[in-house]
Amino acid sequence: MTRWIFLCFVASVQATPVVKAGHPTNFSLSLPGAAEPQGYDASLLRCIEQQSQLQFDWKSYPNMRLFHHVATGELDLVYPALFDAERDKKSVRSVEFVTVNNIWLTLPESKVDLTNKAISVSVKRGSLQASYLEKAGYLNVVYVEEFDKQLLTLDARRVDAALLPDLSLNALLSDRSPVYRQHIFNTTSGGFYLSKEFAKHHLYSVNQAILRCQQQVPKPN
Repeated sequence: MTRWIFLCFVASVQATPVVKAGHPTNFSLSLPGAAEPQGYDASLLRCIEQQSQLQFDWKSYPNMRLFHHVATGELDLVYPALFDAERDKKSVRSVEFVTVNNIWLTLPESKVDLTNKAISVSVKRGSLQASYLEKAGYLNVVYVEEFDKQLLTLDARRVDAALLPDLSLNALLSDRSPVYRQHIFNTTSGGFYLSKEFAKHHLYSVNQAILRCQQQVPKPN
């Protein structure tokens, strides 16, 4: 009986901590735990899980709720997260391991001048792309709730252009998607954002896992 109690105690001590992890809606196909894990993201995140000795329990959320939940501690971490000074006030960033190109998207026949601040542009509400447009002085910004709605508004010719991160764009496009014209707006960096409480205990191990996995998992060209 004593031996059984001891073994149960050891098993509980050695149990892998479960991490409340969030990702944006429409990004799930590249993540472990999704119906069809695929691509570099899935391989890298799986490696980070193993190296940090954590278990990521992924759930999807709209973008604004995602960063609210990690700021309040309802989530332990979020991915992919672009680093930003405002977000730094409420959450803790990991080491950088994501590079994101923010992409202007237009229809193939479009000749719109993307430097014209009067053009109509669809953007996801609450996203960093929205703040970029606002700071740059664009006057006719059309806000939608999710990245896929940006493509719908563009396809319906309700806007001249859309601005979204390449990570989300690549997750949305398929062989059946229209061929869009793409231009880089800017390039930003990112990784995980961790809740402050979770970071107190796990930031070092997560960062070390990221650095090791960047060496182990080949990045696609």
